[in-house]
Amino acid sequence: MDQVVRWGIIGAGGIARRRTIPALNLISNAQVTAVMDKNEQVLEELREEFGIEYGYTQEAQLLENPDVDAVYIASPVAFHKDQARRVLDAGKHLLIEKPVAMDGRETKELSDYAAGKGLCAGVGMLMRFHGGHMRIKELLREGILGDIVSCRAQLTCWFPKMEGNWRQIKAISGGGALMDMGIHCIDLLRYLLDDEVEKVCGMADHRTFDYEVEDSVSAVLRMHKGAACYIDANFNIPDDAAHCPLEIYGTKGSIIASGTIGQDGKGEILLTLSDSDKGYESSQVRSESGGAQKLDFEHVNMYARQLEEFSNCILNSLPPRTPLTDAVKTMRVVDAIYRSSSEERTVYLKENAW
Repeated sequence: MDQVVRWGIIGAGGIARRRTIPALNLISNAQVTAVMDKNEQVLEELREEFGIEYGYTQEAQLLENPDVDAVYIASPVAFHKDQARRVLDAGKHLLIEKPVAMDGRETKELSDYAAGKGLCAGVGMLMRFHGGHMRIKELLREGILGDIVSCRAQLTCWFPKMEGNWRQIKAISGGGALMDMGIHCIDLLRYLLDDEVEKVCGMADHRTFDYEVEDSVSAVLRMHKGAACYIDANFNIPDDAAHCPLEIYGTKGSIIASGTIGQDGKGEILLTLSDSDKGYESSQVRSESGGAQKLDFEHVNMYARQLEEFSNCILNSLPPRTPLTDAVKTMRVVDAIYRSSSEERTVYLKENAW
């Protein structure tokens, strides 16, 4: 293979058109060779706008093209598993948008299937590639906050009912705010803490809109190392009202980020550390920290960074940062939150025998 990965796109409208294809044009080790979409007008517009050589309305045509090395799938979730298997059967490397499949069991089946193909296969978990989140992970790895006590991650938007929108149809999307947005929060906390979820208590609700999927979800996750993590995701909070915070509290301080959980690679991060051993109980006076320190981090196009790194993994036979095996772990948590909400009880991850 040349030192450029030739990408094909399945599901070229939506996020692929707005974010992925422009990002691929920013990096030197990848190029878009072919796009596939059922909408012929979309195909022609994309080919003209981005100078893409091939455009197809059938995925089989794209998969038969020898000028395609890897495929990015951004179609509705219900189609992911079968499309991904066909991509792998065609000998193409695979990057698939989250969620990988309709539930954890399907995700594991696809992960197991991909394992025997000898190809690079991963999931698009964008939040891991935010410059601020990468900085936070470095600091947590150094133990700067001491033992992690609690965390919070939020991702919300305003998503009113839209006739025919596949994200609002459960048989096509698999779920609502949790599957589309909460999944990012779960994956990000797992990644930053380098820890797995032991049990969950969750609530998925239809509070504002009358479509099939939940518009609100809140959950508490107990991690194996003891931290309690709170995640909330909503389709019913106005965009300009949400700050999408990421908060991490430890025995030596805290990291508070605002606006980093999103698609733009922006936001602000504050680090507060305390070196005082004087506790509140002993002195009846709260300890004073040295004040919050604003953290610098690299502001980058997260999509470009993700695609550049994934293309490098293909070119150099390296494991991706977001393998399908990791997606299985995140989807097990998603399943457990839905089950907890439905059965109104705490659900242990070990209850999923598969």
